[in-house]
Amino acid sequence: RGGVEVGRGRVKMSYYLAINPGGIKEEIPGEATRDPAFDLPATWITEENREKAEQLGYTVVDPPSIVATHLTEIIKAHAAEILGRQEVQAILDALKSDYPAVVEEVTKTLTVGEIQKVLQGLLVEQVSIRNMVIILETLADFGTVSKDLGFLIEKVRQGLGRQICLQYADEGKILRILTLSPALEQKIIDSRSETARGFIAALEPSLQRQWITALTNSVKSVHDQGHTPIILCSEAARSLVKSSSLRQIPHLAVISIPEVAAEINIDSLGEIRVEE
Repeated sequence: RGGVEVGRGRVKMSYYLAINPGGIKEEIPGEATRDPAFDLPATWITEENREKAEQLGYTVVDPPSIVATHLTEIIKAHAAEILGRQEVQAILDALKSDYPAVVEEVTKTLTVGEIQKVLQGLLVEQVSIRNMVIILETLADFGTVSKDLGFLIEKVRQGLGRQICLQYADEGKILRILTLSPALEQKIIDSRSETARGFIAALEPSLQRQWITALTNSVKSVHDQGHTPIILCSEAARSLVKSSSLRQIPHLAVISIPEVAAEINIDSLGEIRVEE
């Protein structure tokens, strides 16, 4: 909306992009760059080096696929901005014929604008809103308890817990996670501060620096092992952990314990802590 640039990238035609998914030590001849969609280390390589790169474990992508993936990721990253009240009303209207009771109940409790803000809160953290029935049923259940946006988003995330976990779990339904030390998690919870846009973590500057340094090092270690970094913490800490790391690591997945479905197995890759 508004004609503002939200992304750019460069493609070298007749070349392939070899992306290091993490853990590959041997370099491949070519021009070093970054994958435009996920910001992973990558190299522009020629056709003659393609087979070698694949044998080493690199993800090798051709130019059309690079452009398509980049566009898809841009749309996903800015989906919350695209979703307006009119779009939400259209979703509700489309659901009304098959799920009239659900739509009627939720719209008696919450306005279209309030539903929109919940959906935007999900999208901004890359949570799909395709399962609108669960989302609306959860809002109908908890919208009478509180209209606090943060509270409603957490409850909807828990309703979508299986979907969220499977988004990040491997084929064996194993979720590889990082945790926070109890002391660090409590400090983040204690720093909770209210703003016009909701509650955020407001750690003192020195502690914030220590936390981000420790987090960045842990995230890099997980990347190097070839895994997606995921933080698992309490419901009380989840949104605060996300807000405190948003500027430095915007795409970090932060999941709360109640979101973990029964069939998901947890594998802890480490605990993040700071000096007391």
